[in-house]
Amino acid sequence: MDTDWQIRLIVLIILLLFSAFFSGSEIALFSLNRSKIKELFKGTPVISGYLQNLLQFPRRLLVTILIGNTIVNTAAAIASVALVLENADKIGISRDLALTIQIIIITILVVIFGELIPKVWAAKNPVSFSKAIVFPLYWISVILFPISEFISEIINVVVKKFRIDKSKTAITPEDISKLAAMSRKAGGMIRKEEGLIKGIVEFKSVEVQEIMTPRVDISAVALDTEFDDILEIITSSGHSRLPLYNEDLDNIVGLIYAKDLLPYIKDEKLRSEFSVKEISR
Repeated sequence: MDTDWQIRLIVLIILLLFSAFFSGSEIALFSLNRSKIKELFKGTPVISGYLQNLLQFPRRLLVTILIGNTIVNTAAAIASVALVLENADKIGISRDLALTIQIIIITILVVIFGELIPKVWAAKNPVSFSKAIVFPLYWISVILFPISEFISEIINVVVKKFRIDKSKTAITPEDISKLAAMSRKAGGMIRKEEGLIKGIVEFKSVEVQEIMTPRVDISAVALDTEFDDILEIITSSGHSRLPLYNEDLDNIVGLIYAKDLLPYIKDEKLRSEFSVKEISR
């Protein structure tokens, strides 16, 4: 019938919409902060409940989305093949050429309309996208539950078999530093924020001895230390602040600031009344 190609075209468009549905769902749902779902959807408790139910088992949810996306993309490829083969003779081109053109066109359509556009839109609007897809996706997950659960169990077996560490992340500290630099160049953050992120990332590689002084090397002042001895300790250590202790270093009672000693250096009378405890902070 003459209307067959129109029906197949409509089916193809519907399948591309489903492809966009699954692709966008993956980005939107996994972009949500699970701890803030109730707050984000406080006006719609039913949606909040459905979302929490879906995200309670993230691996199963991801498998469900991937199964759905695979099914609709495969069906879209089959529908496009049928559409092309049916019309190849009518437009006067060989079937081989028609299939080549079909592969190129369906690939472009799936990548642009089934992947890129929905993922970009979902990434920018995760809350509104989640509201739109949560109900149909929930029931799709119910229908596909036996398959997705079976595949999830296979994944669990493989993970345990090869001892894949769940705590390891695919994102390395170097990746985070690069992302921070890219964000600053794109205007997403200022240099100070980039430096803060890099500092946090790099801090984990700093060893204890790099930031802490061994006990035996600590320069400190005892409560009964004389003024001249304090000056000598400050001069030899090069520190502007020294801990003040009573009897031993485990009993720190204050800090001595080098600048607080200046008045005593200039005034001998004042120096005669010097008390280390009085100038400590």
